[in-house]
Amino acid sequence: MPVRALTVWLVVVALPGAAECERADSARIAAAGGSITEIIYFLGAEDRLVAVDSTSNFPAAAREFPSVGYVRTLSAEGLLSLTPTLVLGEDDMGPPEAVAMVARAGVTLVRVDEVHTARGIIDKVRCVGSVLGLHDRSAVLSSSELEPVAHVLRRLKEEVTRKPRVAFLLQFRDGAPIGAGRGTSAQGLLDMVQADNVLADFEGWKPVSMEAMSRAAPDFVVITERGVRGAGGAATVLAHPALALVLGNGARDNADRLIVMDGMAMLGFGPRTLTTALELAKRLHGAQTAFLDIRE
Repeated sequence: MPVRALTVWLVVVALPGAAECERADSARIAAAGGSITEIIYFLGAEDRLVAVDSTSNFPAAAREFPSVGYVRTLSAEGLLSLTPTLVLGEDDMGPPEAVAMVARAGVTLVRVDEVHTARGIIDKVRCVGSVLGLHDRSAVLSSSELEPVAHVLRRLKEEVTRKPRVAFLLQFRDGAPIGAGRGTSAQGLLDMVQADNVLADFEGWKPVSMEAMSRAAPDFVVITERGVRGAGGAATVLAHPALALVLGNGARDNADRLIVMDGMAMLGFGPRTLTTALELAKRLHGAQTAFLDIRE
């Protein structure tokens, strides 16, 4: 590999830092990651988009752009055919060989750091704003629309006297629920809403057995809308042996303990995740969260 290409590749794979948030030529943007696309729309810069990845499904208009594949398995040829001046992606965009090929072609690549906290979301928005030359706009929007929600969420830590026990499920695979352990985006979401992750004894996303779910004894089960659709509906989910064991057989009070929400809104860690976390907190904490009305 030529020395110049090797140098570019080393810069690309380095962990994101302050230098990654420097202004770049953003006349033609290929966005790799649903949260990145969401932020570009949030900042009003969607007219610069030429391509998105397959996780970029919000807002609905983003689906009209050419797709360059899944964020972790991007197509270098597809990217280059759209002549972007900038590939702006989440920190897990890949694969490395595709990223290297795009870099060798002289296209600027920027990875945006991913921290699963309210502060991390705001920092991500400001970083994207800086890269797009919209630093002031991102600062104003963060202060007016995001910071107030983050502030209210921070109050949860002071106000909540008992953390609800929650099992977060992504979907069902071969009949088994796939649960969120520690180190996942779901763990970050549960931390934001002051809930205990009852599956934190393992790391990452793993199948959860009926016995493990019984031992976990969650107060609530949170699952993505896509997971419910894939299983055949909420009634089917509630009837699954692992969930029926901890939530009962669909009785009204127990059915209320199954919380179904948009997966990308919960786990994407774009601007929507803050307001989604607020809604989830209200459902988990109930009467304890009267102060969560953001208008107060």
